[in-house]
Parts: sequence; C-alpha cells; structure tokens
Amino acid sequence: LDELKITRVIHNKKAAVIINKMHGKKLDDCKNYIAIYGNNHSKNILYASVYENAEKAERNLKNMALKMAKGSSVFSPLKHGRMGENVHFETEGMGLKHYFYRTNNILIWWQVEPDKAEATYNDLIKYDFSVLKKK
Repeated sequence: LDELKITRVIHNKKAAVIINKMHGKKLDDCKNYIAIYGNNHSKNILYASVYENAEKAERNLKNMALKMAKGSSVFSPLKHGRMGENVHFETEGMGLKHYFYRTNNILIWWQVEPDKAEATYNDLIKYDFSVLKKK
C-alpha cells in the first residue's frame, strides 16, 4: 500500500481473538487476517474477514455501518460513497482515518495515519482480495 511494507500478518484464531476483543463480543465465524504495515509499532492496520458468502459479508457491513451511524464517542460521523457496485465508508477516530467496505464475501477495514490515507486508499481499492478466499 503506497510505500508501506507489510511488517506482520496475523491470521486464523489469533486474528479472530484480536478482532472479537476489539468489538467486545464474539463475531460471526469467518477467516480473519490482520496485516500491519510500517514498523512494529505502526497503527496502519488492514483487517480482512472472509465470510462463507457475499450475503453474510454484506449483512455484517450494513450492521457495522448502522451501528456507527447512530453515533460513537470514538469515531466521527460516517461518510460514504460508491466504489463500483459497492458502498464504502469512511470515518476518523483515535488519530487515524478508517475505511471499510465489502468486496464480494470479504469485509475490509483499513486504519491509517492521516498523512498516508489518500495514497494507500487508492492502492487499496485496486487490490484483488480474492486471493484470501483460497487460503
């Protein structure tokens, strides 16, 4: 993503534990991946959840967006736009920019330092995440 290199990848049960802890509850069973970009203390993190079908991914995306649209002490109000046939969302919080969207059966959340947001997001939307379906 732009000039950021992957430092670390966490997947499977370890990733699910981290993601569930962030949400404060157990989420749907799916394959989870967390990729940290930059150095080991970086806050530029990509979260990807691969669901068994596109409907489950879309339902989870909608639920997340609706919950965040009601307001949050952590995130700014949601902005949204179109990305091809899909909707993508954008918010700010904890000193970072956050983008989330769905591509087929994969839900993506990218949190990034503001000065790297535009360049990395442009790379992100071009990336073919379908390789995660095969893992």
